Amino acid sequence: MKTLIISPDYSELSLGGVERYVKNLIDYCCQKNIEAVFLVPTNKEDSLDTIGNVSIYKSNFLELSYKRISDKKQIPDSELKEKSKKFFLFLENLLNEQKIDIVVAENFYADLPTNYSLILNMVCFTKNIPLVLRAHSFAVTKMQESIVNGLFWERIFCVSKSVAGDFFDKKVNINKLETHYLGVNTKEFRPDANNCQLANKLKLSKNSKVILHASRITDGKKDILKEKGIITLLEAFSQLAPKNEDLVLLIAIAKAPKTFREEYRQAMDKLNGYIQLNNLTGRVICKEFSLDEMPCVYNGADVFVLASESETFGQVYLEAMACGTPVIGTNLGGVPEIITDNQDGFLIEPDNSSLLMQKIENLLYDEENRKKFVKNALKTVRVRFSTERQFRLLFKSLEKIAARVNQESKTEN
Repeated sequence: MKTLIISPDYSELSLGGVERYVKNLIDYCCQKNIEAVFLVPTNKEDSLDTIGNVSIYKSNFLELSYKRISDKKQIPDSELKEKSKKFFLFLENLLNEQKIDIVVAENFYADLPTNYSLILNMVCFTKNIPLVLRAHSFAVTKMQESIVNGLFWERIFCVSKSVAGDFFDKKVNINKLETHYLGVNTKEFRPDANNCQLANKLKLSKNSKVILHASRITDGKKDILKEKGIITLLEAFSQLAPKNEDLVLLIAIAKAPKTFREEYRQAMDKLNGYIQLNNLTGRVICKEFSLDEMPCVYNGADVFVLASESETFGQVYLEAMACGTPVIGTNLGGVPEIITDNQDGFLIEPDNSSLLMQKIENLLYDEENRKKFVKNALKTVRVRFSTERQFRLLFKSLEKIAARVNQESKTEN
């Protein structure tokens, strides 16, 4: 079976959960010598990388996803028409030349203009190639609901039961829905006894205790400081900071695409304003890190906090847990599917800075509870959420779909 995976999000342009997933999936296919073709965006010249049985096409016509910035910056019709045509022609040729058996579209309904989903469905339909939609986010607009509901997706693979439930509530056929978690690469994200690397990088004292948050601060349309729980975390930290001068809050910020840079600058200004409002100047470090640096960042932290007000899954929780860093999340979306409260992490209600402060304090100073959480979290990741397990299940499902469609086609002929 040869699989085509098309993603409008890629780690060379930004570093969100979808980008991490695509990187892990490419690595897995390379390691397992799986026949796979990836089509991802680039803001440079189109190119092709080949690693064993894996081909990675980087194409400029998918870079449109990074122009969903605001109503003032709509994609010009001429550009959209030109790139849509390139996508159509490229896709037709690729499916023929590579003899693709099944296509997976990553978050198309949310991350690309509507016509891209229509083009992809039309081409796959005419060639009788099964098409799977990989859903990383909730359907938040009527158009997104229409794309999810009205097109010829053979299956919809959701990143959490929460996303699957959202789609079911929006009238998606239950027989089309499957839950496939993202998983974490436990070879890259693992406990490391040498935690001084982060302290040295940040020029911290040996006595420092680091509270870590990692997320985007803009999605291109707006800053998401409140949605990602950063404001709540700052309020909680402002209650803790006066008690211990060795406490540091590190906000690890995902790299933003170049087309988001103005929105990113505005979000940074707003973040710095909240830091000043909470009298935390000099106690909070805001810094961009590459994906390769993140295992060191997690290992150097004492507690990881992501107190989101909306979260479809939460890849960063898994990464922190895999590195042996105790975690605190919010009891909503897909987060409870990862964290079991008071067993391998804490779950709190969103927008509750007082309770968040108490939970952070517990994990900083209750050594017995820390050890329990770390031990249980490592088991959770190993048993349920390794990329080895999740991607094996993913490709097993894809093989079943491709085989069934192929058999039905033979029967019809």
